[in-house]
Amino acid sequence: MRLDPATGRKALVDLRTVVLGTAGGLLFMAIGMPAALLAGSMVAVAATALAGVKVGLHPRLRDLAFIVLGAILGATIDRDTVASFASWPISLAGLLLSLVAVMVVVPRYLTRRHGIDRPTAWLCAIPGALSYVIALASDLSHVDLRRVAVLQTLRVAMLLALIPAAVGLATDIPPHASDPGETITWPMAALIVVLCIVSVPLARRLRMPAPTFVAPMFLSGALSIAGFYHGQFPVALLWPSLVITGIAVGARFAGTSAFFLWQCLKAGMGGLLIALAITSGFALGVSAITGDDFLQLCLAFAPGGFDVMPVLAFAFDLDPAFVAGHQLVRFLAISLTLPFLLRRISAPVAKE
Repeated sequence: MRLDPATGRKALVDLRTVVLGTAGGLLFMAIGMPAALLAGSMVAVAATALAGVKVGLHPRLRDLAFIVLGAILGATIDRDTVASFASWPISLAGLLLSLVAVMVVVPRYLTRRHGIDRPTAWLCAIPGALSYVIALASDLSHVDLRRVAVLQTLRVAMLLALIPAAVGLATDIPPHASDPGETITWPMAALIVVLCIVSVPLARRLRMPAPTFVAPMFLSGALSIAGFYHGQFPVALLWPSLVITGIAVGARFAGTSAFFLWQCLKAGMGGLLIALAITSGFALGVSAITGDDFLQLCLAFAPGGFDVMPVLAFAFDLDPAFVAGHQLVRFLAISLTLPFLLRRISAPVAKE
């Protein structure tokens, strides 16, 4: 059987891109950067694309990474997590109200001040769930994936830079959560991933947004709550999935200018400062009602940093479980509602 030369060249480009992305992710991890594997692989591949070197990634590899990430994020939901929410009614209400306020105000700022189209601005403004947002944006052809990826990554980096000691502490933060807890066995992980793969065609028939990510997340979460399994996936599955996701985004940067990156930086800083002002205001109000520590509530309401904020709470002698629980509720609220809300705002604008 004779190999098509074009196919062989494409395979070599894909292999080179994966190697570059992996090296970038490992480098960012070594120097303690936030969202290291995702951001590092994206930056490495994006820089290569900006230099005029051809990059690429097979769509099936990208889809598999999204499926695994969806399954992993679904595993963060279990019966104990759901049961703990009842002990924080006022602060959880304040958290959800602050989330709504951020999602109303920040997209309008990005649209009116920086001229970003509405669906892209909405995805850029989502406070957290970085890999989830990128997966959603990847399946929407009329959304500027590069802008979403850059602004979301800048949000994470700037959030850490604005909180005292966060960058130094980030070197000790595990890749997924501050306390990963029990890890499921490889056979169980493989079974869940297979079930998630099978769920994707049905999700496509139902026209679910980002079916390769959303369907596995919902299925994995449902299985966890039902008691089918308990624990987190092995990090050996998480790491390559983050790298491949970063590569998929970085490969979209071909033709991007320095001016575009500067515009993203300005928009990202403005959006983050607005989000922090909103969440801090709600934290102050909840603190006045409940008597909870204001700094603890600020960390609990922070627009991102699901794995970083509990560690900062521990460092400041606060309650890390309280912070982690609220950050998880924020993540779950985004994850469960975004696919349905996105349908209402993501329809392409008809051309005149």
